[in-house]
Parts: sequence; C-alpha cells; structure tokens
Amino acid sequence: MKVTRIAAWQPECKGSPNDWRTTLGQILVEVELDNGICGLGVGGGGKAGIHLVDTVIKECMLNVHVDTPAEAHETMVSHTTFYGRKGLVPMAISGVDLAIWDAWAKSSHSSVYELLTDKPAPLHLPMYQTVFDDEEAMEAVSNGKQAVKLHVERFGDRPDPQAIRELVRMTRDRLGPDKSIMVDAFGKWNVNTTLKVADSIVEFNVDWIEEPVGPDRLNDYISLTEKCPIPIAAGEHEYLREGFLELARSKAVSVFQPDINWCGGLTTLIDIYQIAREHEIRVVPHRGSEPYCLTAIAALDDNPLAESARTWFTCIEGIAEYSSEGVKFNLLPGFGVRVIGNR
Repeated sequence: MKVTRIAAWQPECKGSPNDWRTTLGQILVEVELDNGICGLGVGGGGKAGIHLVDTVIKECMLNVHVDTPAEAHETMVSHTTFYGRKGLVPMAISGVDLAIWDAWAKSSHSSVYELLTDKPAPLHLPMYQTVFDDEEAMEAVSNGKQAVKLHVERFGDRPDPQAIRELVRMTRDRLGPDKSIMVDAFGKWNVNTTLKVADSIVEFNVDWIEEPVGPDRLNDYISLTEKCPIPIAAGEHEYLREGFLELARSKAVSVFQPDINWCGGLTTLIDIYQIAREHEIRVVPHRGSEPYCLTAIAALDDNPLAESARTWFTCIEGIAEYSSEGVKFNLLPGFGVRVIGNR
C-alpha cells in the first residue's frame, strides 16, 4: 500500500483544558491510500504536531510502498529518530499510525479488532472513571462504572497523608469492598511523600498510585516500586517501544498506562502489550474507552479496564456508550470513527 495524501488539523472542542493539552493537544489526521480509501486518526502536539505531519512525516511517507501499518510506523520512527524519541514527534506519529490502521482495516472490509485477533468480540468492557470525592465516586458506580480513580492533585505537592486517608476511607465506605479504587497524584509528589500516603491508605485495598512523581524520574519510580506497599502506575507520558522497555527492564512500575494518541499509536501499543506480558506488568491505557484504545484493549488485554472518555472531546463520532454492564464495544469498519462537523 501507499499513502497518497496526509492532512492534519486541530479541532475546536469547547471545554477542553486550558493548558498544554489544548495548545499542544489533540490533532486529527486523515490519510488516503492508493486504493482511494481514507482513514482517520487522533494524535497530539497541536500546531507543532501539524507542522511535523506536514513536513518530516509527509517527507518520509507520501507515495512510499509499505506492506503493513507496522512497516509505515518503523519508517516514521526511523526518519525522526535524531530528534523525536519522546514528546511531540511520537504524538504526531500516533495520529498518522492510527489513520493508517483505520484505512488498512477498511481496505480489507473489516474492523481493526478483527485484524488484531480472532477471538469473539466482547459486548461490553469494564470501565473506571476519574473522580474528585466520595460523592462523585458513588455517582460513577451508580451509573455503571466498575471502578473509580481519585484525583488528588488538589492536595498539593506536600499533602497531608491523613487528609488523603480520610478521602480514601470515605470512598471505600461508600463503595464497599468489591469496587476498585485508584489514586492519581499527577506527578506532584516525591518518594517520601508517596510512601507516607501509601502507608496511610494501604488498608483500604487501593489498586494503584498513579504518577506519584514526574515521568522523567526513573530512579524514583524504581525505588517506589521496590518499597511501596501499593502498586505504582505510570506511562501516560512515556513514548515508543523503547521508553516502555526501559520501564519494564528497570522494574520501575507495576502498571503501564500508555496513551494510544500520544505514545506512538496502535503499533506502539501492540509492542507495549508484548513487553508487559514478558515482564508481568498490567496494562491499563489512558483514556481507554475512547474508540482507538478501546479496540486495542478488547483485542489484546486479558484483564481489561477502560478509563472513561473525555466529555469535552466532541470532534469525532464513535465514542462508546456505557451502561451498568460497562462500556459498549461495537464491531465497525476500521475504528468506527468519523469527523463531526467541518475542519
């Protein structure tokens, strides 16, 4: 196959976060193959990501024959390796990779799911929602979520462990013993703070502490995974196969949380699942109930759990509905997505 056209643009989404996730945030990418079939992907990097698509990615991808999406991905990664192993370049590559997978599946009159596995498709997948207090947690579970994640960034970079303990205690009391609870520190803490918080909440059966320190603090993650009584999760801000392989070999985390729209796309996520299997690491992708990642979770994950979708991300059609049974999975051509409105 050959990619004959690539276009990228940044959609307007009312209510998107007023920070880098908007200015350097989601971009839509459309590719057209030489058979005339088009595919749609979502990447990152804002205007910078669009510039990367319009320049270096087009430079290496347009009218170049490749046999598979994985070969196209390798072409893009190799072409940008001197300046693009983390951050904006993999974010842009993600959008192109997903668009190519979408078009490739449509070319074979199938869903991406059917290209990844021959096992029967699930009707629903379990889903969790990020919440900020016990009231929101109870509402989420009442609305069909199988687990909740408590976002505790507001407690600051030196939080009072007893304040977080009280929040977790109230949440556990409301939800009962069977629902999973996780905690997200958003990279605000250090090792000592994380250990103090973990000691204060471990009795409440917390599944993981997410991004307790910044994503570049590998030695801190190694130390925490060795010492912390609660599993450590990270990877939302990690990139490409090599980044996750380093986390695995270093025994830095117990849970991988890649974002398919940032880490390098579906091709990278397939590699991440393979690495995780080899190193006995759980994978719970970021924004897992959005259509691109939901497909991968359904096909590749033996212990699936999909994070709730962004409510403000309204530029594509295909966000799955959820019920008391979980998030609904549909077998549609490609990823089953299309653009809503005009560019």
